[in-house]
Amino acid sequence: MTTLLPDAEFARLAQRFDHHDPAFTPDVAIEVHRTIREQSRVTYSPAYGGMWLLARYDDVAAALTDHETYSSAAGVFFPKAEGTPRFAPLEYDPPEHGNYRSLMRPPFLLAAAQKLRPRIEVAVAELIRPTARRGSADLVGELAVPLPLAVVGMAVGFSPDAQRRIRDLTANTWDRMAADPNADGFWPPFAELFRQEIARARDEPGDDYLSTLVCAEFDGRPVTDDELHVMLVAFAIAGHETSMNTLAHLLWQLARRPDLQDRVRADPTLIPAAVEETLRLWAPVDHGTRRTTTEVVIGDTVIPEGARVVLLTGAANRDPRRFDDPDTFRLDRGPIRHLTFGHGIHFCLGAHVARQEFALVLAELARYPNYHLAGTPTRYFENGRHICLDSLPVIFDHPTKDV
Repeated sequence: MTTLLPDAEFARLAQRFDHHDPAFTPDVAIEVHRTIREQSRVTYSPAYGGMWLLARYDDVAAALTDHETYSSAAGVFFPKAEGTPRFAPLEYDPPEHGNYRSLMRPPFLLAAAQKLRPRIEVAVAELIRPTARRGSADLVGELAVPLPLAVVGMAVGFSPDAQRRIRDLTANTWDRMAADPNADGFWPPFAELFRQEIARARDEPGDDYLSTLVCAEFDGRPVTDDELHVMLVAFAIAGHETSMNTLAHLLWQLARRPDLQDRVRADPTLIPAAVEETLRLWAPVDHGTRRTTTEVVIGDTVIPEGARVVLLTGAANRDPRRFDDPDTFRLDRGPIRHLTFGHGIHFCLGAHVARQEFALVLAELARYPNYHLAGTPTRYFENGRHICLDSLPVIFDHPTKDV
């Protein structure tokens, strides 16, 4: 057992799982997940009115696939301030889910991702070049934050002003969504930003996807502002938050392991493996939530209809039943099927773009000297489920003028 917390504290967190407990840090979560995963196929926690936890790979994958039994319509965040909008298409069941997904899919299809590639390459180079020339950087503030915002702006068509405002508004939203009784105290600025973006796209249409979306049809009729609003919520928040946190952890892992940088530089075909191992080990979203639409039997446990079921993705991605040596970052693991992007109808819309984005960062960094940690970043949970780094100070082996 790790020494991060006394054994009694681990037992408490495993028996009364509470993702908002101050003691529940990302490192502690690994051990709590292990306990929950190994003690039983299903664990019950009385927190927040009661929830049933699934932590083994096969059980989590099965629940993600069975959207009829495990509904998303009640929301995947809890607790959640009254008045916070639903996130499309994640918090919708069919047929609404399909209507939203069909409208939101085009800018993130493989062909669209490939079309974006040259623009992302330019953005990556422009962000990395000055840090390498200087010889030091905060790779969170100077790369992991601005790049995903720029990419989602490219893909969707958010204005530069909106991109600048989205990050601050998102951080404020996550911090307060679970703490405030209603959304009146934090949501209006976000709603106003979306209203402005919708109006801009209608009044001054361009060749971006948002200009197409505001003129689209939803279920055979013109899309409404409310429907546009819940789609923009997902584009703006999910579109950059998860990529930001994954990229931060990818850079963090390589900064701690110069040998991995050497291997990727010597053999660029290993870049996809580095990306997938990061996604597996440090899923940017620790868990998701569903509601049962009928009674469910898993092993010896009966989960009642209407129960909140928490799917511990981070635990499933480290399940030794599925992955050999599951806690080790390995570039030789071969094709893996982690659950970070989900499974079934809710599989992540932005997976193609995200994978390409991360790979382009590693390819560009491989052109520069190795970099090493210059401090100790703090890893923490935002809203109890998003695994973040507050900063990533690094020093390059030596500054470089040009590559």
